[in-house]
Amino acid sequence: MKLGSTILSASALVLALGCSTFAQRGAADYERGEVSPTRFTQDSSACAKQSDVDQARFGVGGDMDLTHSTFNRMYDQCMRASGYKRKPEKE
Repeated sequence: MKLGSTILSASALVLALGCSTFAQRGAADYERGEVSPTRFTQDSSACAKQSDVDQARFGVGGDMDLTHSTFNRMYDQCMRASGYKRKPEKE
């Protein structure tokens, strides 16, 4: 029974890693819209700082999280709350 759950856990981990991105999000992932370039850079920088703190506090593996999942979630929430829309992902 233990072997089955180990195999299932390993499979889930491989699937999760395969479906996640390894890139940390940034200003290039968002549309600037009508705001000035300076304001956009300031907002992005503030979101990145907030995301760094969140990643260090709550991220699995902290700075060693290669998927940047915690950072990306916080960055996305911050940028969307600031009124920015994410660019479509390239395939």
